[in-house]
Amino acid sequence: MDNYNVLVLMEKNSSTGYLTETVDSYTISEGMEFVESIYMLRGEEADFIYLTLTTKDVEDWEYYGIYELYDEELFNELIDELQDGSGEYNPRWILKLKYSDNRLNMEDVLNSILKAHIKELSRIQPLLEEGKQEYLKAIDEENEEADGQDI
Repeated sequence: MDNYNVLVLMEKNSSTGYLTETVDSYTISEGMEFVESIYMLRGEEADFIYLTLTTKDVEDWEYYGIYELYDEELFNELIDELQDGSGEYNPRWILKLKYSDNRLNMEDVLNSILKAHIKELSRIQPLLEEGKQEYLKAIDEENEEADGQDI
């Protein structure tokens, strides 16, 4: 599989949800495999980028562990808001950041975000393995509760 390193930012129509035009493109040094989507929404006072980050495919126990261990505050200085991306098969984080037409600045910010994301995933990987039994137990308990409610 080819490794691509250009991230294309498209404008999204807030009414239709369709991507309407190319805004810019950015060279990404690492971590493109963790970008699920990116788009820009125009606002009255500012335009914002919505960047959705994810992980490799994970098992159920890893899903819970990643959300428990992941330090979401690592993005605080780079973004305006972190939105809930849970509910999908793999962990997800939706980052909202103010768009700037300074292409090099935006490219630096996006690369910084991806570098921080990769570093955090690497930090928590050994901790996940250590807590595997705890996460498996939590899933079993959750399943038992769900089974009890189906009656």
